[in-house]
Amino acid sequence: MKIQSEQAISILQEGGVVALPTETVYGLAADAFSPSAIRKIFQLKRRPQDNPLIVHIHKREELSLLCSELPPSLDALIDAFWPGPLTFVLPALASVPLEARGGLNSVAVRMPAHPLMRQVLASTGPLVAPSANLSGKPSPTTAEHVEEDFGGAFPVVDGGPCSRGLESTVIVYFEGSWHIARPGALSGEELGSIVGKTVLPLPKTEKPLAPGSHYRHYSPEAKLSRLTAGSGVVLGFDERLYQEASKVYTLGSLQDPQGVAASLYALLRRLDSEGVAAAEVDLDFPPSGLWNTIRERLLRAIDVN
Repeated sequence: MKIQSEQAISILQEGGVVALPTETVYGLAADAFSPSAIRKIFQLKRRPQDNPLIVHIHKREELSLLCSELPPSLDALIDAFWPGPLTFVLPALASVPLEARGGLNSVAVRMPAHPLMRQVLASTGPLVAPSANLSGKPSPTTAEHVEEDFGGAFPVVDGGPCSRGLESTVIVYFEGSWHIARPGALSGEELGSIVGKTVLPLPKTEKPLAPGSHYRHYSPEAKLSRLTAGSGVVLGFDERLYQEASKVYTLGSLQDPQGVAASLYALLRRLDSEGVAAAEVDLDFPPSGLWNTIRERLLRAIDVN
């Protein structure tokens, strides 16, 4: 059910849950300081309770409501990338509900850029907002994707297609350096241009330190595999011919990684809507920048299958 921002604000202030657009993906939003509202999100998504949520804020001053301390170079990264697709994992104040933190002593925080999301945040204060999909499925990048998962009666603010199309990059300050806990719309090279060195992945931990870092994600019902024979359905690129393929779904152009990223989840959902049972994926693209995140998402989808 498409609603206006003003209606969404009322629902959120009454302890409800609505779907809101961000520049990355659509999120299921609820009051970040209401344990009962947060629990509704876990129930709706069928999400594991120890998978932390990202708290979305309207202005950097709201960090003082959430975080007990701020690490070095945080301000420089905020100046460069907020509002935008960068999430920080920071030491949490005890007042932040454990439900939002996945039981951890840290909290994940982001300032989104989408104007409708920012309009809502200005009135509600901090909101948790994990992706508005059933856990494990491709994230939604349109309001229609949200309705596919939760039904046409579920309240969603339609902000059009998400411009980034991939989740935010999540970073954590660990043993004196920033590390990527979840690859996302910003690359390690982009982050490194601010902190002076490429930001590398976080070493594996037993418990998830960041949202989306441990659990099954991003997978359609279609069985995906790496491109080998290429004689069936293929997910490929505009510049290449797949002469043996029975059908080709294009990921986009090798010259436009942002375009590929923005349409990736919509394409994975399209496979299911068109009843594709299996497809091979062309993973022959550059091992750098945003391509690394695209590869990570596709490999997760392949590994699940």
